[in-house]
Amino acid sequence: MSDIDEIKKLMERLTESEKDKEEASKKMQEVLGKSIKEVKEILLTLKKYIAIENITLRSYSGKTFATGEGIIIYDRGIDEKIILKSDGSFYLYKVENDQLVTEKIEDLDIHDYMSYDTLFDSVKKSLIKCIQKNEEDILAYKSTMLKIDKYNKDLEEILALKNGTEENKVNKEDQ
Repeated sequence: MSDIDEIKKLMERLTESEKDKEEASKKMQEVLGKSIKEVKEILLTLKKYIAIENITLRSYSGKTFATGEGIIIYDRGIDEKIILKSDGSFYLYKVENDQLVTEKIEDLDIHDYMSYDTLFDSVKKSLIKCIQKNEEDILAYKSTMLKIDKYNKDLEEILALKNGTEENKVNKEDQ
């Protein structure tokens, strides 16, 4: 085989590998898009547990900025946060030169601001936080139920004593 034939075969393989790469990239984008959509749905479902009513950012000079309600997805400190808003969009809020800068982040561009691992960890932490909150509530409910049961038993004993005392009075009067 001549050098030219070998180069032609390598060019064909390169063209083929480029097509395969494009297909794999397209498929990956579809999977990521679906995955991010599901992550958003999960977070918005948990909104009542994990949303913060009024998220604030602060400049290093002490100036504060309110961003409204949302779910903090990624916290980079006092002056920069990625927040999922009720409209289902990610936003980057950043304080620059004592001014609040807001940038909407498209789903597939989120990796430019944080890793997918960090995004999925955020969801896991949110779920764990909700489970822990529910477990705390369950313990509080059980504790309250036990207290109420104890009070009810005490009241029953008091009523039984009262009824017993009244019966003794009636019996003494009858004699």
